[in-house]
Amino acid sequence: MTSVTTKARSCSFFSIVLCSFWFLLPACSHSGPNAYVRKEFDQSQIRKVAVFPFYNNTKVAEASKIVTGAFIAGLVDTRRFQVEFPGNIKSFLVTERIIVRTGVDLDTIKLMGKRLGVDAVVLGQVDEYIGAEEGRRAVVPLVCISSRLVDTRTGKILFMAQHRRTGDDYIKVLDFGKIRSAGALTRKVIGEIIDAMP
Repeated sequence: MTSVTTKARSCSFFSIVLCSFWFLLPACSHSGPNAYVRKEFDQSQIRKVAVFPFYNNTKVAEASKIVTGAFIAGLVDTRRFQVEFPGNIKSFLVTERIIVRTGVDLDTIKLMGKRLGVDAVVLGQVDEYIGAEEGRRAVVPLVCISSRLVDTRTGKILFMAQHRRTGDDYIKVLDFGKIRSAGALTRKVIGEIIDAMP
């Protein structure tokens, strides 16, 4: 009973801290990512990261899977971090009976750090996802993603960003540069979030 109460308090405290940080950021924008970087963030201390499945706050069933996969691929492409194999993360969540959609508390983050040897975890959610239906060519895709990088040893948020883009945001001349699919737009948005990391 005590451990459950302690875990609930930890989760509640962690949620309050995250909400406080989010209030410091404006709503999703049409320009670059709205980003926060902790002053003492030392990138040399973050060698291995794990990406939790992104929470899906949309009505598109596959949005979480698409965004999570794209974020993992984006991090791997940068070669800045060693990225934990998704299968190991899934096994950890199943073993510990953790349901991501209910939130991830600080104790879980620290436990994953010890069990999998990761220095930080990426948590996030898909806020908007429009244009996934390939048959609806006339629909302008729109993607809005929130993410944060959390230190598994201290529980501190090292980096946080929100980013919202539409396919029309990349038009240069006439329709040149316009992105017509949600998948391509997702990769673009995530690439810009990762580029904003120090």
